[in-house]
Amino acid sequence: MKVKPNPPKIASGFHGGGGAIKIDEKGTETIPTGCMCGALAAGVLILGILYGRTSGAGPRFGCISYLSAHLHRRFQEELGGKCCALLRPFYQKIDSEKSCKFLYQKGAELAVEVALSAPDLVPECRMPGILQRLIKRIS
Repeated sequence: MKVKPNPPKIASGFHGGGGAIKIDEKGTETIPTGCMCGALAAGVLILGILYGRTSGAGPRFGCISYLSAHLHRRFQEELGGKCCALLRPFYQKIDSEKSCKFLYQKGAELAVEVALSAPDLVPECRMPGILQRLIKRIS
């Protein structure tokens, strides 16, 4: 897979700390972000490569915003937090190598889950051709 997206696409999932969305009286949804775990950041980056905006123009909160927010929610549900400073000490205690291997493995699984279910999660998200071909190949 040759990945050569332009900067707005690859980074578009990071706005607001990597998926900050809030629906309030102004129509904005915010999910507080900060001290983001690297495994979560990597997942947001992959979603940006696959589903991110291709230019700075267009709607600010589109497909990638909702997918990034969904990944934040799933990460929080599955791992009990999103902040590196809080997660690392706990997961390093249960890992004989004192690494974050489990966090990265689970983060990758969650990013794949979100990427493959994107059109079901957010109807405006169109599955990229590369994912469609991959699914056909492994089916």
